[in-house]
Amino acid sequence: MTRRKREIPLLEEIRPDQFYRTTLSPAIFGIGWQATRNKVKARELPIPFGDPSGWTGRQILEHRAKMQVLAEQKAVTDAARPKQAQPDGFKNKPRPPVSAPKVKKLKLRTAARGAASA
Repeated sequence: MTRRKREIPLLEEIRPDQFYRTTLSPAIFGIGWQATRNKVKARELPIPFGDPSGWTGRQILEHRAKMQVLAEQKAVTDAARPKQAQPDGFKNKPRPPVSAPKVKKLKLRTAARGAASA
């Protein structure tokens, strides 16, 4: 039996001098528990410390600032990049003209079961 998923609202204000436990990671970073653990292992999130492990507000704010800078850089490079040509297979090809009107197909029915045995 699986646990019911708890709804954790996102935190509004992060105070630099406060300690935030890792159990609040979905509210802090907006991702799930396992994704948070994977990102910590991949060094994409700050490494939590302490006996009840967690982060300081300053670490979280620094991480958010770094992610904001990366997002702005990505937006600038995406805007400067020229659009790629669409592959020929995806382009709309003109359809050949229809020479004859469509004919409605009739579904053939098998003989009734009672008539087959008689």
